[in-house]
Amino acid sequence: MVPTVSIVPSGLRPSLIVIAAIAIPWAAIPWAAVPIVCAAQDAPPAKEELPIEEKKAEEKIEPDDPTASDGDTETPPPKERPSFEELKKDPEYRAELKLRTEAFEAGRKKLADALSDQHSCLVRYRNGDANSKADQEKYREARQRVREAMDELYDSAMELSRISPSQDAAQYLVTMIKYRLKRGIYNYETAEGAARLIDSGANLLYLFRAAARSAIVSGQFEIAKRLYEAMSEEDLEDVDKRFMYGFEQLEENFLEEQERLRKDAEADDLPRVKLHTSEGDIVLELFLDQAPSAVANFINLVEEGFYDGLDFHQVIDDLLALSGDPSGLGDGHSGKFLVDEHDRPGARHGFRGSIVMAKIPKSPESMDFVPNSASSQFAILMVPIVGIEKEQTVFGRVIEGMNTIAALRRVDPSKEKKKGEVMLPSDYIIEATVVRRPKELPEPVYVDLEKEAREFVERQRAQAERSNQ
Repeated sequence: MVPTVSIVPSGLRPSLIVIAAIAIPWAAIPWAAVPIVCAAQDAPPAKEELPIEEKKAEEKIEPDDPTASDGDTETPPPKERPSFEELKKDPEYRAELKLRTEAFEAGRKKLADALSDQHSCLVRYRNGDANSKADQEKYREARQRVREAMDELYDSAMELSRISPSQDAAQYLVTMIKYRLKRGIYNYETAEGAARLIDSGANLLYLFRAAARSAIVSGQFEIAKRLYEAMSEEDLEDVDKRFMYGFEQLEENFLEEQERLRKDAEADDLPRVKLHTSEGDIVLELFLDQAPSAVANFINLVEEGFYDGLDFHQVIDDLLALSGDPSGLGDGHSGKFLVDEHDRPGARHGFRGSIVMAKIPKSPESMDFVPNSASSQFAILMVPIVGIEKEQTVFGRVIEGMNTIAALRRVDPSKEKKKGEVMLPSDYIIEATVVRRPKELPEPVYVDLEKEAREFVERQRAQAERSNQ
């Protein structure tokens, strides 16, 4: 049996949604949505999801439908769905179950081997037997293999759970979804895994949070809405409240971005930069058309080696990862300041993985920024943020390595340090390289920020004087 986990005492309920058959090729076969083993104690069985063909057969034809029958002919009844006990005797099902079970078991072995290799590298490093830069890189590679094996096993567990009530697969999904929620790994795969567990009766708050946030990020807005409706006010964290407040705008932005991404993919010519970090590699794609100055400035700094060795000096859960500050204190810059481009036609919105130029706030508590104050610092968003493009330039997106960003050590200056707490060093950019340079790179447009600041102060003073007259 899957171990019992504590149940949240709010309005959450099992059998809320079923997304097991969404965009899955095997959804058309009779055993596509076999309920997985429930992680909640005494929960009712999951509602069965009908195959696509049978769903269509059961759809009721409305009276105003021109294809509706006049009553002279009878619609044949839908084919009766075989029971799970009958499916277990089906040779085709048994062959597929064997393949998926073997793939799951092979994935478990691969993960165990990868963990063993990583542990060996770590022991040698701590014992002083292997602590050169090459040894450090070897450890990072071993760690990356572990992460890849974890994701592969997650996929294998999902494949198995779609056709079999496997306790081992369900347990791994439960464990990994909790891990993914903690690290902010919100994507379609997380949404599906969490939703399948919920549909099987797992009434666990962290499953609802993981499913809802991942549904928002992956564009499954109707599912996210139903999940949030099932949660009480006290179940919602800040990120959930932000999502609910900007729900309609998030959906509108997502749909708009899909068309832009389609055009980007067709052209396949956007510049790219790779960040080799202490946690792994991150590949960025840059929006040259929408933010030419920001992109040109960024590429120039990369080619100068400006970012090499710089920390991710702020990494805040469900918000952002910030780098590009040579001082490491949050107020550093390159010495040049860019003209704002957030008001250009076609400015991009902020999604999970978007890259945004950081700017100087007007005050420590202010949410407003000094105009034209972007320089070298950039933020990688961990979740969609509605309205960020109104004041800051979105100049690219992550196309590989979001799990690397999720693994970055958290550095939140707003959190008070606990007594005796050991502060570990920040993760950092080992090396940044341009992997695809545009044929023509425009000259960045810079501003004299000191002059702009003086003019800003003078305008503020004049406005205050007029107000006092």
